[in-house]
Amino acid sequence: MFFKLLTQLILATSLFQIFPQNVGILEQYAIRASGENRTSLVTEQVKNFVNATLPLSEEVKQGPTRVNTSSVGVLTTAVSALVMDRETGSVLFEKNAEEPRSIGSITKLMTAYVFLETNPDLNQMASITSEDIRFGGKQNIQTGDVVRVHDLLFASLVGSDNSATAALARLSGMSLGDFIARMNEVAAEIGLKQTTFADTTGLSSGNRSIVSDVAILLDEILKNETIREATQHSSVTFVGSSGSTYYIESTDELLDSYLNQFPYQIIGAKTGYLPEAGYCLGTVFSQEGRKEIIVVVLGSETKQGRFQDVKALAAWTYKVYSWSDSSSSL
Repeated sequence: MFFKLLTQLILATSLFQIFPQNVGILEQYAIRASGENRTSLVTEQVKNFVNATLPLSEEVKQGPTRVNTSSVGVLTTAVSALVMDRETGSVLFEKNAEEPRSIGSITKLMTAYVFLETNPDLNQMASITSEDIRFGGKQNIQTGDVVRVHDLLFASLVGSDNSATAALARLSGMSLGDFIARMNEVAAEIGLKQTTFADTTGLSSGNRSIVSDVAILLDEILKNETIREATQHSSVTFVGSSGSTYYIESTDELLDSYLNQFPYQIIGAKTGYLPEAGYCLGTVFSQEGRKEIIVVVLGSETKQGRFQDVKALAAWTYKVYSWSDSSSSL
């Protein structure tokens, strides 16, 4: 009897070390009168602990819940596509998510970020020089005309101007090689796993990524207020020292769509295109000031096709998923 009681006390003590918050209950079972079946009671308590559901931490963020299970997804012309809940990182839709592809001018988001890391004076006057000229796309600002650095930055992000983008890299004070190396360093720092940058404009097919990396890139880079503001403009207008007025329209046609009208808003976006890349677009949407999703398509068949792909994916996501009241935007 003594050894039996000792064994039960040891068991109770061990359980106390594992579950100290319930020591009162376990002690009661261990010291009851010898005529009571203490072994069965302790065994029952152990079962209760094993079968108990642990409470969820208040810090664990819950992603959106799928409320329409009959819809299997969206047909897209894009080779790769992804929809991600921005707050939790939950993947809500994916297609060929791990296929590396060229990303074209989506590259300019990283270029702008690295340039702004140098803490430039955006009100300083500067110009596009002959060494900045890049063919492909539209050069919106005349070579040699003096404008604000701010205008060069907005020409790069709003109009996807390659020459203005090259000018930013030059104005950083870094060599082109060091600038591109820093782009790749930042990519590693923010957790991009399969992303490499070979030039600053996106004209090189060596700028490659996967849709999940592009989603992370958008999430991180658009936390920069200056970049985020630039990508929200459907157009910008400014005047150069020559007296020329420059009107630059955004390459992102979704800024004038219903997905940028209440209750929806485009938080930020960037287009991209190369023959090797197809038509690309990454966009962060919100609904009702929260419910932020990141939609990325790479390799859509046509210019309009990328916008249709993103519109369809965003509309589908907001239709089939529900966000809890506690969810908030970033």
